[in-house]
Amino acid sequence: MPPQSPAVQPTNIDRGRQRLIAWRDADAGNWYWDNSVLRALVGLHSPPDDTELEDRLRDYGQRIAAAEPLVHRCSHDPYLPTLERFDALGRRHERVRFDGSYHELGKIIYGSGVMALTGQRGRAAEQAALMILTAHHGEGGHTCPLACTAGLIKSIQQVGHPQLQRQLLPGLTDPQYATRLHGSQFLTEIQGGSDVGANATAAQLLQPETADQPALWALTGEKWFCSVIDSPLYVLTARPAGAPEGTRGLGLFLVPHDLPADGAVVAKALAHQGGTPPDPVNHFSIRRLKHKLGTRAMASGEVDWQGAHGWQLGAIDRGFANAVEIVLNTSRVFNAMACAGVMWRAYWEASGFARHRQAFGATIADFPSVDQAIAQLFAEASAASASTIDLAARADSGEHALAVRIGINMNKYWTSVRATQMVRQAMEVLAGNAAIEDFTPLGRLYRDCMVTEAWEGTHNVLAAQTWRDMHKLRLHSEWLVWMTPRAQAVSGPLGSLIGQRLQLLDAQAAEVLAIADGGKAVLPTRAWMENAMIAHQAVCLAELAALDPSPIPVEVGLHWLALHPPRAAIAERGWWPQRSN
Repeated sequence: MPPQSPAVQPTNIDRGRQRLIAWRDADAGNWYWDNSVLRALVGLHSPPDDTELEDRLRDYGQRIAAAEPLVHRCSHDPYLPTLERFDALGRRHERVRFDGSYHELGKIIYGSGVMALTGQRGRAAEQAALMILTAHHGEGGHTCPLACTAGLIKSIQQVGHPQLQRQLLPGLTDPQYATRLHGSQFLTEIQGGSDVGANATAAQLLQPETADQPALWALTGEKWFCSVIDSPLYVLTARPAGAPEGTRGLGLFLVPHDLPADGAVVAKALAHQGGTPPDPVNHFSIRRLKHKLGTRAMASGEVDWQGAHGWQLGAIDRGFANAVEIVLNTSRVFNAMACAGVMWRAYWEASGFARHRQAFGATIADFPSVDQAIAQLFAEASAASASTIDLAARADSGEHALAVRIGINMNKYWTSVRATQMVRQAMEVLAGNAAIEDFTPLGRLYRDCMVTEAWEGTHNVLAAQTWRDMHKLRLHSEWLVWMTPRAQAVSGPLGSLIGQRLQLLDAQAAEVLAIADGGKAVLPTRAWMENAMIAHQAVCLAELAALDPSPIPVEVGLHWLALHPPRAAIAERGWWPQRSN
């Protein structure tokens, strides 16, 4: 017999590659079932008699975790959305075309029934969990449309004409991707930006409201940043003829993409369907799609309105109020859900990699610096999820409405800031590998985070709104009334630290309110917002730690406060006028 060849011994290179293969093979898992914190939060804020809730979320957690290849494909060249101005016969139809991966992903996401939960009492935590799980992929082309559609659903539910409710809500809550309607919201104009009161798009009344039909208007002007431009229904602000300047003069309107052939109040979801001749385009044109840093799988564009027909949403003199209180506030909560989901994905990526990667003869998860980074990722993802689901559930129930109002703005600001920082921290754990687009989604998540920081109100805009709410309405007092009893129920060192922070916030609020100039108050208000959010999240973490069984140890809350010590006395920063004694 010929001599047998000696067995080939694996090299260090082979072993290194096998460790990475093992990491990726074990990576997907179930993003809901594997997350004890998310499961506990859903249970804490959901009706106890929903026996099928866990099964629904467990199923979705499995399916959305396996969808990464679809998200990766539709988020990169050459599979990004494209503008198709005309159809094959030369008819103008202003459509956006997507890669098939985008639609396959949409079937999974809308099939969860996430939109049907909008406005359903007691279902806010379930909807938030579905959004957080979806946002593990970042925006992924569908998270922004979900947020916009939820705002549209609530607008129609709360202030829409009965005919709009009857004809549009079934399609907007339809879980079937091929037949569902979705919405978008266009507020920004090139001269306005965050200064919505400078908006110049004009509205002319065509038909007054009747018992059978909402008022019909013709809109003329342009909108500068139009995300979800592919949707069949657009929510936008415009100024009726003779209305006053500023935000008081803005009305809120719902504009369909197509002019219905039969004149009825109906819109067709044709943006992703073929084989049916389009209805006439509704007197508008898309200038171009924007080439964005992040959220690239979702189509954003610029639109010219040329007498587009739109239905009035709510009282005409409450257009801006409804836009903020219903549309924007909904989007701000959803924005925070997206940030929480991104933080969880950053945690899963960094912790999984660290358990498999070896350097200097040890697994890098054993290095104190990496262990600290991963612990912080876990704490921050837990905290963002807890405060966001807490606010979503309270908004759903109507409890502490004034406190929730100021809390939504603060939470949007804080979660978006922390999400960007946490993705950067996860990228540091992966080091140079984090820059490789097909190695990890962290680069895509980082780009998306830069967008979520700016969307639905920049940091300074949110701080200015918070200051006005403190100054005019004393909403910080309502917030402290809501938070203080919850903090007092926390025992031990964690409760003591939270109590100290709330006392500090009470004292600092007086100093914030001592500033009469809102422009000068923005920076100290941001500091106050950060301290307030850390206190809110610490309370939520303490409530999680008190559950039986607990999804987190009390040490996570202490760890959280240790990472975010109270700001130095703000007076030392030179932001306050000096008092003479």
